Amino acid sequence: MDKKTNILIIDDEDIVLKSCLRILKNDEYEIDTVKSGEEGLRRVAEKQFDVVITDLKMPGISGMEVLADLRKNRPDVTVIIFTGYATVENAREALKAGAFDYIPKPFTSEELRSVVDNAVKAREKNSDAGMLDIMAIVSHELKSPVSAVHTTAETLYRGYLGNLDPEQKKTVERILRNCQYLEDIIRCYIDLSKMDIDNLESFSKDIDLVNDVIRPVVDIPEYKDNLKSMPLVTEYGVMPRVNGDPNLLQIVITNLLNNAIKYGTEGTPITIRLTEDGANILFSINNKGVGISKEDMEQKLFKKFSRLKQKGTEGVKGSGLGLYICKKIIEKHRGRLWAESVVGDYVTFFFTIPKDTVS
Repeated sequence: MDKKTNILIIDDEDIVLKSCLRILKNDEYEIDTVKSGEEGLRRVAEKQFDVVITDLKMPGISGMEVLADLRKNRPDVTVIIFTGYATVENAREALKAGAFDYIPKPFTSEELRSVVDNAVKAREKNSDAGMLDIMAIVSHELKSPVSAVHTTAETLYRGYLGNLDPEQKKTVERILRNCQYLEDIIRCYIDLSKMDIDNLESFSKDIDLVNDVIRPVVDIPEYKDNLKSMPLVTEYGVMPRVNGDPNLLQIVITNLLNNAIKYGTEGTPITIRLTEDGANILFSINNKGVGISKEDMEQKLFKKFSRLKQKGTEGVKGSGLGLYICKKIIEKHRGRLWAESVVGDYVTFFFTIPKDTVS
């Protein structure tokens, strides 16, 4: 018989502990339960656990504190968060801090089993593939209804159904910002599911960088006729053929262009350039706007689940995954991604990829 998976469940509610035992009790799992974060950490010090499921909000030590301690002292343990306060922000903070996944309260038997089974499978594979599969499925399911809400709100905003007064327009703008935020998260999780970031091989497909990658993104009406009336200016100094994956490179262009619009100043141009730089092709995209501080450039930019808090963008939300994904894709294409900025003036993102082609 295979070794059982040892699970510790930490929650201050008896009914939750009893429900978990009833749902998960089988020959595959050996389950311990405790009622506080303090007791949970003591138990972990005494016994080897594979998975710890902890409530987020408890008297004394919170679930986030339990998570931080385990990440520091027992990084081999997979941590899942229970929360009755399930917001995207809390979920991101838990994932950013190292949680595998989270389960909202109240939960169904299927929800609990799915997340726990997925955590066990991910441990066996030593990857986050299982979690990303679930996120991808959920993201695909959400994509159509969120897009429908966005389209309806945009129709109202543009006045096609009648002019809005200032308060109505402000409300619709808030709906649009939240739709853009959700679409950002959905797109990022779908992007992550398309690739095994840490195991991408070198690409050998011969592609036209302009016609196979850049133009299909730039010509999307959402960007070409964006709500901030920011004209897209393209300057193709070269029309190169390169080795790469067109779908993954389109993810990079989409994220960079989406950010340029999101954080740009209304009515100012976004300039996209393509030139040669020695043995490389150099892509750049520039927008006028709030810019990025040197500190954020050095400490936060391109980090997983990291978001910048620039003055003037307080109402703009994002997943904190887009630039991380872009960096990984470009690096796997043997290139480099970076940015230059003057705070309060502009941001330019650059990436290079080798200009060699398939012989």
